[in-house]
Amino acid sequence: MKTISFLLFFVVFTLRLAFGQQSVDHIVNDSLQQLIEKSSDLSYQYKIKESLEHAIQAAKYSNRINSHYYKGHAHYLMGYNYQILTDYENAEKNYTKALELGKLANDSILILWAVNGLGNVYSEGFKNVPKAVEFYSEAVALGKSINDPYEYMSPIIDLAWTYIDAENYKEAYPYLMEADSLSKVTKDIEAFCEINYLKGRYFLHMNALERSKDHFNQALMMARDNNMLREMSYIYEARAELYKVLNNMDSAYSDLKAYQKYKDQLYTKEQLKQIETAKVGFEVEEYERELEQTKKEKDYQTRIANNNRMINIVSGISLVFLLGAVFFFYRGYHSKKKLSDVLSTKNKELIAAKTEAEELTRVKSQFISTVSHELRTPLYGVVGITSLLLEEEDIHEKHKKLLSSLKFSGDYLLNLINNVLQISKIEAKNIKLTNTPTNLFKLSQNLLNSFEYQAKSKNTELILDTPNDLPETVDVDSLRLSEILINLIGNAAKFTENGKIWLRIRIIGQKDDIIHLRFEVEDNGPGIPEDKQDYVFEKFSQVNRESNKLEGTGLGLSIVKNLVQMMGSTIHLNSKENRGTRFYFDLKLQVIHEDAQKNHFNNDNGATEVYRRILIAEDNKINQIVTKNLLNLIGYDCTIVENGFNALQMVKKEDFDLVLMDLNMPYLNGIEASKRIREFDQTTPIVALTASELEEVRQECMDAGMNDIINKPLNKNDLKNIITKNLLP
Repeated sequence: MKTISFLLFFVVFTLRLAFGQQSVDHIVNDSLQQLIEKSSDLSYQYKIKESLEHAIQAAKYSNRINSHYYKGHAHYLMGYNYQILTDYENAEKNYTKALELGKLANDSILILWAVNGLGNVYSEGFKNVPKAVEFYSEAVALGKSINDPYEYMSPIIDLAWTYIDAENYKEAYPYLMEADSLSKVTKDIEAFCEINYLKGRYFLHMNALERSKDHFNQALMMARDNNMLREMSYIYEARAELYKVLNNMDSAYSDLKAYQKYKDQLYTKEQLKQIETAKVGFEVEEYERELEQTKKEKDYQTRIANNNRMINIVSGISLVFLLGAVFFFYRGYHSKKKLSDVLSTKNKELIAAKTEAEELTRVKSQFISTVSHELRTPLYGVVGITSLLLEEEDIHEKHKKLLSSLKFSGDYLLNLINNVLQISKIEAKNIKLTNTPTNLFKLSQNLLNSFEYQAKSKNTELILDTPNDLPETVDVDSLRLSEILINLIGNAAKFTENGKIWLRIRIIGQKDDIIHLRFEVEDNGPGIPEDKQDYVFEKFSQVNRESNKLEGTGLGLSIVKNLVQMMGSTIHLNSKENRGTRFYFDLKLQVIHEDAQKNHFNNDNGATEVYRRILIAEDNKINQIVTKNLLNLIGYDCTIVENGFNALQMVKKEDFDLVLMDLNMPYLNGIEASKRIREFDQTTPIVALTASELEEVRQECMDAGMNDIINKPLNKNDLKNIITKNLLP
């Protein structure tokens, strides 16, 4: 566990309070010093409840005397205790507060501790390595600026630990060596133990097995002599890996048993600590409420003082105009009464309008949710069955091409439904781009193939024009790009008869792995009048062309404009009447090379080689067939039930590796079924299947105890990835 050596912290902290510290200007308060020192001592003894109580008392007292110094140290201790309890959100909150107060108090050491604490939170809790390294590096720089090896040794150890956990051994080694030199100066026991443990892991990676064993043994001896349960736990675990490499299975098994023993002891302690945290939670809330109340009282007193001055001024003036006020009072009374009646009427109208608007909003939301679900459910059957047919090896090439076009159109229709139903979300920029490796040539071919029937019916020729040196694979959001191009091609096909439509891709330039491409869709149809070109990208706009009476929703070009802007570009239009129309936009994309592409697509960890049983809870018969066949293609066995109640009974009777749970089912829906399963089974992964918007139901699914969520219609790769993700230990 990457933490500041608390024995070192306690000694240094006591010395600082006793003798002062450079750049810190505060008045020594014996009562506060005693509370801070007592909290430090209790935390070192792992008496977390008592330590938090003393830190809260210190924070309350220091707030009353407005001491940034003591308040900062109190919040630091709260953050440290929460870190021990693995409550990283509260740890981050208190470390951040300590950092702010340390800056106000001009306390370099407190700033260093708070920054290093934030590094621990982001490394251990949030698993954000770049952010953790940023905090640790800042702590090292602070420690070196005050020339105190006791202070910057801990962030250096933490940097080495973070890089080793990330398997970046080259970056870790210099920090290991520097920490080793510092530990000989500070003679810190915990630092010595941690450094030898990290050296053991480093030399194990370098295949220097004897050196690795020596360092593990030294770390273990120090941990045993000082009863360091946590350190013994992770040292035994690491040394077991070493023995496995040495093919000494007896020793590896012995170390694993020791690891489990100390882990169980720690787990029991962690449970007790969580109980203690719950007991002091109310006191922390009381402290925060007290701070807020104190602030409100100060603001209130300030306002009262200002109001009193204003009252005195107004009172003097009022005496002068008192007679005039009495004269106009009666007249004013009638005016106010009339105005009050008008306001009362308007207020009732506003309340009625507000109620009506809220009801309309509710009905609209319900309508969107219902339509989205009802449209996606049959599309699941279309897309799913088409995907299954494409998996057949003996399918005729002609049929395969037709099925590919059908699947592509089905996928696009699903995406178009989402965009039409969520046009307001697109404009509010609530949709995020998801880049994937994409073959632009194949994507373009599929796009034109999907319009083949429509083009033939209008005697229109579809032409794909791409350069020979177009990269095979680029990193782009293929669904969004497809929607842009399909809207543009569809718009051209809609108004072009007996003509031609070109889809072009041009290379404008390339620097390293970034290529600048221009996408063009051109037709030789009737063109757009110059006076109509300014508003063709507006929602629901229509250009009335004499040669074609077909009309659409008027959303296509509006969606194109928004999506192109999301991708960091601008859509351009060139058109002349009776001479055709050209739309174009530019994108800068990253080229994916062959090796990187293989790494992306061959991310197969062998999970399906183990026999797995999956339970499917799904009431729709077509969806049952599609999901079962997809699982069989991936390599999993499955059992199907038609509602949440039957799923609950099956999980009680039999063992399953994972449950795919539809949300909308009769008798007992997926949410309620998951809640009841979690009453007796906390380990079996449950993945929600839904045709609703993911963000609308995600939190409800997580609250019900589900592990993950996936949108219908399913495809094989997404289904395989989410199952693999939740089956991995």
